[in-house]
Amino acid sequence: MSGLSADELQDEIALHWNWLEEHPDPCVVVSERMEFVYANAPARALVPPVWFGKHCFELLPVVDQTCAFHCPKITSVTEATEVVYCEETVCSHGADCEVFGVGLIPLGPGREDRGRAVLMMRGKSVITPGLDFESRLVRDAEAMRDRIVAKGA
Repeated sequence: MSGLSADELQDEIALHWNWLEEHPDPCVVVSERMEFVYANAPARALVPPVWFGKHCFELLPVVDQTCAFHCPKITSVTEATEVVYCEETVCSHGADCEVFGVGLIPLGPGREDRGRAVLMMRGKSVITPGLDFESRLVRDAEAMRDRIVAKGA
């Protein structure tokens, strides 16, 4: 995919990951530097219209540029081999903030589409969080990982 313009690259990535459009949870494919390379419709509803190639701290207003130097998600994206659970607070409409559980699915290095991980997000206010909220999200993210492996995505 090298030599493609940003628009062509975005189109190629969208063709590769468009099956995530059917997923009800917000899902984002990120690079090893936490740049958004794909976002399904529920995820696009949470971020500004221009999101492709932007870092998390540029899109999620409750984080700042300093998080790029100490974000545990970056370490997980580049070093984890199993699904990792974390949380993210997203403020998409002014002061309206929501906490999301995130199943971070590492994809490994060397991918042509620049995707290094999928972040499967689930709003904690959408599902009544119980003691098993985290484990359910991790199980669902592991199922998505298995689907990604089966698709060769």
